[in-house]
Amino acid sequence: MEPEESAPPAETPEARECAPVVENAPAPSGFPFSFSSVASFAATGWGRLLLWQAVLAIALGGSVMLVLGQYWAPVLDAAVAQLPEQAGLHEGQLNWPADQTGVLAENGYLRIIIDPNSQQQHGQLADLQIEFRRDSWVLSSVLGYLDFPYAVDEFRINRETHIPWWGSRRPFLLLGASVVVGVSYCLLTLLFGFIGVWPAKTVAFFADREGGLSKLWRLTTAAWLPAGALLTMSCLCYALQFLPLMGLLILILLHLMVGWVFLFFAPFFLPPAVHTAENPFDHEDSPEEDLEAEESEESPPDRPGNPFS
Repeated sequence: MEPEESAPPAETPEARECAPVVENAPAPSGFPFSFSSVASFAATGWGRLLLWQAVLAIALGGSVMLVLGQYWAPVLDAAVAQLPEQAGLHEGQLNWPADQTGVLAENGYLRIIIDPNSQQQHGQLADLQIEFRRDSWVLSSVLGYLDFPYAVDEFRINRETHIPWWGSRRPFLLLGASVVVGVSYCLLTLLFGFIGVWPAKTVAFFADREGGLSKLWRLTTAAWLPAGALLTMSCLCYALQFLPLMGLLILILLHLMVGWVFLFFAPFFLPPAVHTAENPFDHEDSPEEDLEAEESEESPPDRPGNPFS
């Protein structure tokens, strides 16, 4: 007759209260717009993070491409079309026909000026203004201006050479500039993420959350994905004339704050750290006690002598 299987003991309320509560890691989701979704990148591999970074780079590069192609390229085309027959740099100074100075081309986004003698006050009528002077060129905007010396001493400008050169390379230069912006931003987020590992590690330590260099690096890098989405939307609104340049600059600063806010609060949504505490009542015997026990087993106890022998 087979013995009956005993039913498992019922769980008592005391044991249920003492059992540790295990929090599951945040499940991977789509684009991270919340702290928990940013924290979920710590539990997944680098492939998911790099995929979303590639999507962000394409979107940001596309918005920059829209600005360059729609507003900058027409101004550059008009400026190249008005190049003189002979001009250029000689011994680091600009030589330009006197009757062809002034504004070459302009719109609300870009303005190009030739003023070798610096005799005119052109003001600030575009978001970005480039002015070529005798021995330097000036880049100005609403934030101020920067004066740069010419990088080369000798450079010849010829209409027959430079107009075809610009026409054949124009789309590739615009596309290359957009790609550089998108890829550079992704590399910067990786760098910012690496710098933010230590603040995130401090937050995770005091919040009693899981850590690790690789996990926290993915989390801190993913914290810049929502900020990058804000930056992309800002550039797109600027390209569609929904946002002025000053508004774009304000949102650029705001996107930096958003990135650091996500970097600080996302570690609170990591799984709790698991601690394996040693039971003080279940410690092993010390080597000295083991040695004494072995000696007592090997040597039998002395028997008392027979008092009647």
